[in-house]
Amino acid sequence: MFNILNFGIKFYGLKENIASLTGNFKRKTELKKNVDFWTYEEYLKFISVVDNNVYKALFETLYYTGLRQGEALALNWKDFKSGYLDINKTISKEKIDGKYIINTPKTAKSIRKVKLDNDLLNLLLELKEYYKKCIGFEDNWYIFGGLNPLAPTTVGRYKDKYCALAKVKKIRIHDFRHSHASLLLSKNVPITVISERLGHSDINMTLNTYSHMIPNDEDKAIDIINQMKQKQ
Repeated sequence: MFNILNFGIKFYGLKENIASLTGNFKRKTELKKNVDFWTYEEYLKFISVVDNNVYKALFETLYYTGLRQGEALALNWKDFKSGYLDINKTISKEKIDGKYIINTPKTAKSIRKVKLDNDLLNLLLELKEYYKKCIGFEDNWYIFGGLNPLAPTTVGRYKDKYCALAKVKKIRIHDFRHSHASLLLSKNVPITVISERLGHSDINMTLNTYSHMIPNDEDKAIDIINQMKQKQ
């Protein structure tokens, strides 16, 4: 296109090459991602006002595992293992005959096992005991919802309600995932580990999304070099 317009300038009186004015289009992967997140202190304020055991378990899971909302809502009790969650499906926002569609995960890397911290593990065990009191309980019930999964729109309304009560800024449900990554990065967890927990297709996706959050450890690198040279 650029060369064709130049040809038009040279032979057909075209005044200017508009392609040179607009510049190159960025590839979709190069567009800046909208990444918002809570600090750990902000999250603690939020979760302190959550008074519903099912939603508390969901929000804790989203924050401390980095799962996508669809992955979390698709979980059933068969996916709850000893110490981890088996991520092997996701829930669609679309319905057929009033039921949500369950799909395979976003990418092959999205199929993964995500380890749980002790508090979250115990919270989910307590939630399972709560469900066991319901008539007809089976392991194929959804962890977050029971016989049917929680509706994404309802989850969003509850989240906004608790944000208002806690007086913290509103973030999207997907930003719980970003908050998880931010938390781990602030504690110097290797980017490779974070990428695996998030189920990214490759580490470049993780770096492109969170590189601005990675602590600058250049001073640490210089200290190491200085120490090495002092030993010579």
